[in-house]
Amino acid sequence: MPVPTPLPSRVGPRLAVGLAIAFGLLLALWAGARLAIEWLWFAQFDFQGILVRRWMLQVSAFAAVFGLGSALQLAQLQRCWRLREQGAEAPRPSEPLLRLGNGALVAVLIGLVLLLAGGLSYLMVQARGLIANPFNGDVITGFSVLRDLPPLLVAGLAGGLLLPLLLWPLTTLRITLAAALAGSATAVARGWSLWLPALLATPFGEGDPLTGFDLSFTVLRLPALRLLLSVLLAQGLVGLAACLLLTVGRGRSLSDLRFDGLSKAQQRVLQPQVAALAVLMALSNALAPFDLMVQGSGVASGAGYVDLHVRLPLRLLFAVLLLLTACALLVPLPRGWVRRGALLPLAGTAVLVPISEWVITPLAQRFWVQPRELAVEAPYLERSIRATRRAFGLEHVRSLRLEPNQGLTQADLASAPGTLDNIRLWDSQPLLAANRQLQQLRLYYNFPSADVDRYPLQGNAARNGSQQVLISARELDSSALPPGSRTWLNRHLVFTNGHGFTVSPVNAFGADGLPLFFVKDLGSSGRVQGIPELGITDKEAQAALPVGSPSLYFASGPSPYAIAPTKVKEFSYPEGELNVYTHYTGTRGISLASPLNRLGAAIYLREPRLLFTGSFTDRSLLLLRRQVNQRLTALAPFLRFESQPYLVTARVAGSEGYRPDQYQYWLLDGFTTSRSYPYSDPNPQGLRYFRNPVKAVVDAHDGRLWLYVNDARDPVLRTWVRAFPELFRPLSAMPPALLAHIRVPKSQFDIQSERLLRYHVTDVRTFYNGDDVWSVPTEIYGESNMPVSPYHLTLQLPGQQRSEFVLLLPFTPLRRSNLVGWLAARNDPPHYGELMLVRFPQQRLLLGPQQVTALIDQDPTISFQFGLWNRLGSRLFRGNLLVLPVGKGLLYVEPIYLQSKSNDLPTLVRVVVSDGRRFVMERSLRRALERLVDAAPTGKEEAASSKPPLPDGTPLPLPLP
Repeated sequence: MPVPTPLPSRVGPRLAVGLAIAFGLLLALWAGARLAIEWLWFAQFDFQGILVRRWMLQVSAFAAVFGLGSALQLAQLQRCWRLREQGAEAPRPSEPLLRLGNGALVAVLIGLVLLLAGGLSYLMVQARGLIANPFNGDVITGFSVLRDLPPLLVAGLAGGLLLPLLLWPLTTLRITLAAALAGSATAVARGWSLWLPALLATPFGEGDPLTGFDLSFTVLRLPALRLLLSVLLAQGLVGLAACLLLTVGRGRSLSDLRFDGLSKAQQRVLQPQVAALAVLMALSNALAPFDLMVQGSGVASGAGYVDLHVRLPLRLLFAVLLLLTACALLVPLPRGWVRRGALLPLAGTAVLVPISEWVITPLAQRFWVQPRELAVEAPYLERSIRATRRAFGLEHVRSLRLEPNQGLTQADLASAPGTLDNIRLWDSQPLLAANRQLQQLRLYYNFPSADVDRYPLQGNAARNGSQQVLISARELDSSALPPGSRTWLNRHLVFTNGHGFTVSPVNAFGADGLPLFFVKDLGSSGRVQGIPELGITDKEAQAALPVGSPSLYFASGPSPYAIAPTKVKEFSYPEGELNVYTHYTGTRGISLASPLNRLGAAIYLREPRLLFTGSFTDRSLLLLRRQVNQRLTALAPFLRFESQPYLVTARVAGSEGYRPDQYQYWLLDGFTTSRSYPYSDPNPQGLRYFRNPVKAVVDAHDGRLWLYVNDARDPVLRTWVRAFPELFRPLSAMPPALLAHIRVPKSQFDIQSERLLRYHVTDVRTFYNGDDVWSVPTEIYGESNMPVSPYHLTLQLPGQQRSEFVLLLPFTPLRRSNLVGWLAARNDPPHYGELMLVRFPQQRLLLGPQQVTALIDQDPTISFQFGLWNRLGSRLFRGNLLVLPVGKGLLYVEPIYLQSKSNDLPTLVRVVVSDGRRFVMERSLRRALERLVDAAPTGKEEAASSKPPLPDGTPLPLPLP
């Protein structure tokens, strides 16, 4: 019986097709779920239009680049392939171009493979960088590309391409070109952060000093042009390398190890490709004036004498010759004319450019400029000083010279009651340590930060109705739950919110040395109380510090997603041995009532339990991005935000969009930056422009948010307002109760003060000599020597009768310790944001923080007491050394804390004060000031009175020799 012939098996191809379809469906489901959840997240704020605009910008850019690139480059590749096939058996070309022998052919082929792999690697690296951080403003271009490319990636790609290129050249090059085009399209799509402001750029109203173009060209358009040119050049080089590999690496060339040269037909096909690259390189070099203003090598930042007289002319000449070459390649001209008229000068200039960069420029700088550097570079130094001050907002700093007396009198103290009644004795770090011991109450609570603020607590009239406080939110840290309780249900459905906050005055402490509280504890035992020592009654405190139901669902620290309300009760706060539970009453969040929404959330969060839990109700909401910074960055990624928000409690009834029964809000500052402001000296982070035009508010209970424009003059922000006008409101629309709490952000002040260390000098000769450079002084904080950090104070500025809330930082000369001045940022209207630079005469010795710290350590009585405390099982913690203007002199104040080595609970035990001549340590600031201005005692009375009283139970020290 004949055996039937088996049918050809189709299982393999069918399985492959099925797997491909399944993978495609899963990918589409994953992408659809992510897009749907993002849509719903933006919809809770009615900002779907913003999201759609962002999506359309990226999709349109990707489609345009990939579609146009595919049409051009794949068609060009196909033309080169057809010529290769037609010329496989053709006779050797007459008048060939680029004839190669054995060694030269191998070198050219290896070079082309490396160029192909290098271009693809560059596009992949650039796309990856823009995917990860599209808004850092750092565009990878120029020679720095060689440093940024991972050598292993280039070598791996080159090695991986060799065999496929030999076996399947056309298919391999098509795939390589498609991958490069995908990288290019992704880079351009994610680069909308660069090209959108370039398209909508708002004029600065001022031209740059070199070309006269409006500054918006360099600040907003130059990065986009650099991105576009870098992508086009890399893509063009990949395409040219692919076409040359097809042309040069045909079968007969590889077998004979000899290339007979490009035929006329091949030359005609490749000429437009080379011409396009020449045009791109010409445009890149034509941007030299703007590049040099940003990345020049002058004595100061920006283009200097050699840049403008050596580097710039050669780059512009190179650009002109490249354009002539491109024209010569596109217009039919005699070959001899092309060689003599364009190619030879082009080649010569191409050689001269790197020679000028690495040889001529350094030699000219050394032998021509340096002997007469000040005279030659003075105009460019002046440009850099002016541009840096303008870019960082230093051009309007109010400068004031003071000559303080050495020593304080009773009259000085009497003239500054607003300063003395609000002197900060509690620093954030000791107060946080005390809070964690006294107010944390449970392991899962946390106090991430304590922020200095002011509230309208009347008390002493000298404070002008403003009491400086430290406010700290009691946030929930579900990761601190016991391991057995760290379940999915507890972390996401039960322990969903922090509760309450503490408010402490900065200038008072109890008899036990512990901080006092306006607001403390939780639940029914929680209290809002006055402090009689400050003259503040309970009624005043309750009026100024509303509490309500302080459930903090949105926090400053990392917070996992939460689902609320559900059938499961949410933990609110502990009450004795029992727990009090609640349900989320907010209205913002992603609804989980729909099965499709649950499916999308399960895929988005990679959490299948969302599909099967029976705890959800029709009102259940998914709360995503509960960390304040994360929330705002997702909405406005083109802004930089302060690293730490600060909590405000205030009544905002009657304000549109605000709930009258909600009192706790997070405030955060937003910044605009640029890395390409011409002639501006970059700070250590590489920023050349910095502004604070946005104040953000986030409801701590249900996450609603508002962005208010604080500086409508900022051209960078005005550009983004053009793109997303519905996102911003004028500052006048902010509720007055919240407006009273805005302040100059510390990060902005840090950047401005760092710039001012050198750029307080506006005289070119003094700046060049560098003999008036300042530094930030150091102090002993805790037990470590560290730079002084800016500190908030409520004080009377020189010449002012009313106390103000200011941010202050003292300065000392470089490598010296005496005080040379301080910078203060004013926070209260109508002077909000004004910078006051107080300068002291340098011919007189005024003690700086480091010197005062050293003299405190050298005081026999004080140092003896310090040593005694450190030997008695305690640890001494020294607070910030404050430098305050008081009357006609300066007052130095340093709080001293004591901690047990077995328990991290600091107590404020002493206050050290000095006027630069005498040093006094007492239990209270009032007593210390009284002793400081009293007539100096003599003899044994001085020794007896200078010793501070010791705490109860402390052994008496031995008498000093």
